[in-house]
Amino acid sequence: METGADRARHLEVRMRARDGAWRWVRWRARVVGRGEDGRALRVVGTVTDIDELWKGRDLARESQLRLQGIVDSAMDAIISVDGEQHITLFNRAAERIFGYEPREVLGRPLDLLIPPRFHREHRRHVETFGRTGVSSRPMMAQRIVTAIRKSGEEFPIDASISQNEIRGQRFYTVILRDVSMRERTRRELAQAREDLRELSVASRTAREQENSRISRELHDELGQNLTSLKMDLAWLEANVADGNERIGRTLSGMRSVLDSTVAATRRISADLRPLMLDDLGLLAALEWLAEETSRRHGFTVDLAVDEETGALSEPLASHLYRIVQESLTNAGRHAAAGKVRVALRTIGREVHLDVRDDGRGLSPEDLQKKGSFGLVGIRERVYILAGSVEIRGDPGHGTEIHVRLPIPESAP
Repeated sequence: METGADRARHLEVRMRARDGAWRWVRWRARVVGRGEDGRALRVVGTVTDIDELWKGRDLARESQLRLQGIVDSAMDAIISVDGEQHITLFNRAAERIFGYEPREVLGRPLDLLIPPRFHREHRRHVETFGRTGVSSRPMMAQRIVTAIRKSGEEFPIDASISQNEIRGQRFYTVILRDVSMRERTRRELAQAREDLRELSVASRTAREQENSRISRELHDELGQNLTSLKMDLAWLEANVADGNERIGRTLSGMRSVLDSTVAATRRISADLRPLMLDDLGLLAALEWLAEETSRRHGFTVDLAVDEETGALSEPLASHLYRIVQESLTNAGRHAAAGKVRVALRTIGREVHLDVRDDGRGLSPEDLQKKGSFGLVGIRERVYILAGSVEIRGDPGHGTEIHVRLPIPESAP
């Protein structure tokens, strides 16, 4: 009968070959005959050259060490989990980011690193990803993923997930980066922009109020004084200049200068702020602006304003007036237009302004130039009102300006 001692044995050793090189071999031997005293009398064995196998093992071991070095030196956290989402790999960056030592997390559920309210969603995400067959993709690509440190602090991460299968078992690897500083900077920048926008709104509102005050003083005080002078001049012409040609010419010249001064005062007052915007509202002010622009620049202005938009109150009415004014001024100075159409309407809680001219049209290069043909002011005003503006030019076919402005909740 065969005893346990007679079973085949094997041994892997290095031996010197005939050419003097050392090679790994595997000895396999089995006792096939023993004496009465139990000593082996006959042994059958084989010697197999396994040098290439050992070289392969060495290469695999070196590769594993290199991979481990890369994983350990990576700046991003690298975490692997098995099909049940239990942690199997936790590199040094993960230790630093989460505050756990490997012995504290290996073999435990990945839920340990995720706020409880996200456990179900995260598991569903990983399971869905596993069914896709996709090798890798960002996690929660549409929003920031939230993780939790050992201390209980929650923090935002950017993460990507990959999957592979080893001997029939599925593994997932997550590479993630702590983006707390980036998100904090983003929030601070957004707040700074909002503060700047509010400051710009306040600055423009204060400027409009000051313009309104100066405009009304020009109209009421200087205008009245000039009117009084015209009346006095008319009396002089009627009572003093009669029969005196020299005095008549002088008074006539004075009347001409006075008429020019009155016209300039009215123009400056209206440019600062048309009083009818305060007295009669946006619609009346825009109708006056359309007529005045047509007179100054020689093109037709086709104005269409719905009743709801025409009744908008301050400060939105002033901003809309200024945007239309700047659009028409731009058309007059640069477009060489024959006709400009202005459409202003309210849709929901948003004002839509569309200005189209049939002038020479701005090229894409023109729109990118510094100054942009006076359109910078429109963009700035729309920005501070949290709206949007699109300016399109087609050389030879005119320019279009499309503005969308939200109506504040306090507005009617």
